[in-house]
Amino acid sequence: MKKFLTAILLTLLTMSPAQALPVRDAVQTALTNNPNLQRTEQSIRVAEESLKSARGQKTFSINASGGLNAAKTEFQEHSERASTGLSLTLPLYSGKRLETAIKSAQLGIDVAKFDFSQAQDDLIYQVVTAYVNALENLATSQVDMETEKNLSEHERMIAAQFEAGAKAKIDLLRAQVATSNALQDAARSHAAYEVSLTNLAALMSADSIAQLTVEEFETSLKLGEIEQYLTEAEENRNDLKSAALRIEQGELSVTSAKSGWYPNLNANVGTNLNAAAHEWHWTPDASIGLSATWNIFDGGVTRAEVDSAKVEVERLKLAFDADIDSVHEEVVAAHKNLKIALLRLTTTQRAVELAEEERYIATERYNVGEGILLDVLDAELALSTAKKSNVSARYDVIRYSFDLAHATGNTLKALQN
Repeated sequence: MKKFLTAILLTLLTMSPAQALPVRDAVQTALTNNPNLQRTEQSIRVAEESLKSARGQKTFSINASGGLNAAKTEFQEHSERASTGLSLTLPLYSGKRLETAIKSAQLGIDVAKFDFSQAQDDLIYQVVTAYVNALENLATSQVDMETEKNLSEHERMIAAQFEAGAKAKIDLLRAQVATSNALQDAARSHAAYEVSLTNLAALMSADSIAQLTVEEFETSLKLGEIEQYLTEAEENRNDLKSAALRIEQGELSVTSAKSGWYPNLNANVGTNLNAAAHEWHWTPDASIGLSATWNIFDGGVTRAEVDSAKVEVERLKLAFDADIDSVHEEVVAAHKNLKIALLRLTTTQRAVELAEEERYIATERYNVGEGILLDVLDAELALSTAKKSNVSARYDVIRYSFDLAHATGNTLKALQN
């Protein structure tokens, strides 16, 4: 089993790697191919068509009509009549119903655009996070493989000494167990790396991870005060802008509902041609006028619609306040996590230096017969743990910096930097 795992890992590591895909290219591929983002973009077109429809309700409409009638009774001869006509109707007053529909549709376009921008920001954040996860898993896999390599060298050295009668069998067994455990850790970490590549490929809508690898990228980071980020979040977040516009749409819905209490006034122009069967002589006539309708009593329907629209506005305002609180929580959490990650980066780097010194001392003492194998194995594993903790801290700094950027609505800016 050990030889089988070793062969697999060696095959994976010695394969000629594909050209690494830079993080910006991964993001651009996802923005181009991701079907969920494309679906969100279509909502802009839907909103634009809704605006056209709302504007069309405010302009004149032309209707054509025609008919042919035939009649015969016991006391009358058979008769036929034909008619055709055109009519034009122009709405003059609707109690602001048509005007508010247009304004609401215009806001709907802005809402759709903000939603699309937020979806883009979310996708960029997801791709970068998946990319960083892949980098971390790759670095962890490399640490595990290095640990397995070092323990294998210890095992070979002890095996030779055991054959020469210089070491006890228990030392060889301990070395073999440690090497086997390290090999399993390396296999698990490499599998985690491939899973993270699969997640990245899914966001990019890529068919396979066969030619997908990642590369390190630099980040520019200067952590400021929390108040600065809270202000940026309220100003930049597209989902907050969209929520604010939805409140305006709700207030317009109240105005539109109130239009049910007011009359509707239309201007009408029409012309007709009529003819009888005996002569089939077409007689034209024309008309022009105003028509008004006013629903004096509707059983409380309008009142219910107005109250419902007002309640919806209050609900939207409460939801907006909740969104603000949620954004603040995201910013505070990301800021705290980033501060802790920066501190961990310093402490884990020092821990790696100390662990390397400990391993050197333990190995030298064992080689001259003053130490025991258990100290060497413990030192090797302590170094591996320290290196993996440093890897985790290093990529947590990148990860939490993008968490903070996403929470403040600056994900694209962070990527460009």
